[in-house]
Amino acid sequence: MRIGFANIYSWRPHVEHLYYLAHLVEEAGQEIAFLTCDSSVSDCYTRLLKGKSRLKECPACMLGGVRSYPVSNVTSISRGKGRLDIDTLDKIALSSSCTLTRTESELEWHEPQVEALRRRLHDPVAAAYESAMRWIADERLEGVICFNGRMDMTAAVILACEHSTTPYVTHERSWFGDGLYLNPNANCLSLRAISAMVQSFDDKPLTAPQAALAGRLAAERFLRSNRLEWRLYNKDPVSASWPISHDDPRVLVVPSSKNEFAGQPEWRSDWHENTQALDELMTALAIRPEQVVVRCHPNWAETIGVVEGNRSLRHYKEWCAARGIHCISSEEKLSTYDLIEQADIVILNGGSSAVEAGVLGKQIYSLGPSFYKDAGFLHNILDRRGLDDPGMRTPLDPMTVVRKTMRFLYLNARRFPQFTDYVEAVETTHYRYFEGADPQRLINLLKSGMLEADDPSFAGDDSAETPVANALLARDWQSLMSFTPERPELHRLDLGRRRGLRWLDRARARMPKGDII
Repeated sequence: MRIGFANIYSWRPHVEHLYYLAHLVEEAGQEIAFLTCDSSVSDCYTRLLKGKSRLKECPACMLGGVRSYPVSNVTSISRGKGRLDIDTLDKIALSSSCTLTRTESELEWHEPQVEALRRRLHDPVAAAYESAMRWIADERLEGVICFNGRMDMTAAVILACEHSTTPYVTHERSWFGDGLYLNPNANCLSLRAISAMVQSFDDKPLTAPQAALAGRLAAERFLRSNRLEWRLYNKDPVSASWPISHDDPRVLVVPSSKNEFAGQPEWRSDWHENTQALDELMTALAIRPEQVVVRCHPNWAETIGVVEGNRSLRHYKEWCAARGIHCISSEEKLSTYDLIEQADIVILNGGSSAVEAGVLGKQIYSLGPSFYKDAGFLHNILDRRGLDDPGMRTPLDPMTVVRKTMRFLYLNARRFPQFTDYVEAVETTHYRYFEGADPQRLINLLKSGMLEADDPSFAGDDSAETPVANALLARDWQSLMSFTPERPELHRLDLGRRRGLRWLDRARARMPKGDII
């Protein structure tokens, strides 16, 4: 089988992940080829995010790209005759343009600044698409592995795969670090594969080690020792008491931005913005503004590259002020976890705080699509029709909420990520690799388009979950942390860069981690 590997942006640790996958299938006797940028385009997401010139950014990107590894048969993006119409170019660049301006509402998609950034990405998108089409044809590729697939040029590569009927898989770093997220024939935001797996394991109890790992992952979040997650928010928090006094159920709204999901069909909802959905949910549940506390996302107080998050913060502050709702601003250090513990109802729009609320057995409402929409530990309101569902007003059993959240956590740690025994996260951008992974799993994924659980095992009953669930409800974090997951004894696999460039990773390890990588 002839398999192509494409990584346009040389971000840590994704180029190394791509090289690992290429090494895996090449060792199995498959023929491989690579596609990269090599400073071939007029502009790109990274340069726009950092506000850097081509002269300053492109050499560093090329230095960290696939050519820094011992590979051959690498093709550079080059300009060609454009075949994509303006509407298609706009559609592909939409998500990146919204992330670069950190939009909060769909109504902002057509503001001059957002449209201008989209137009700046038209030429790079067109070049990446045309180059990928030629690359697939010239190399006679039968499958493609591509990083991300959401952003501009990466989205152009997978569009070329679709137009040439070439099966593809997109890869991303996993939530908890170990293993790799692999999405067949979809970008990294697709809900199809994870939703199918969540549904498949929804009624399958965890074994004792599986439950213990889920409990430890939850405890790490509350103790803020979860060092392997990509971005950690609400650092060095201050203890928080519920800020308003009333006798009604306490309602906490923990919103998150969805600018990355702009234009993604699987993430569409009936609402132009989350505050519109909040208004309608509050009416449906007869929630009064005096009951509500909004905890604005700490990310909105951060500048990523040269891009500020004040759009979202301003949007929610204005919404709260107009309704008399208590608002905790993004820069405030009050502990979000303390607020979740004291709330009776937690409302989100796809954010990961659903997990904290879930392991505490809270009543949770999520507005719109999310990665946990089928996980069964919350009321998921996908559209306006969901507001009329009588079951939405029926409280979920707290123990059921905890068990289902544990199963969702374990699925994201050891079932949905692939090669978890062979790809170990030491730090967010530092990995160890081990011999023995079966490359046929990746080849089969390209051929079938069906993702299988990395760990398909489960228990015959839920007895092993009960002590962990009870410890979670009791907030017994220290006992949950006493579990140490075992890893198999395997031989290390050296995946270093070319000779003379191995200093690069040591130097980059001193650079800031997060979105600028």
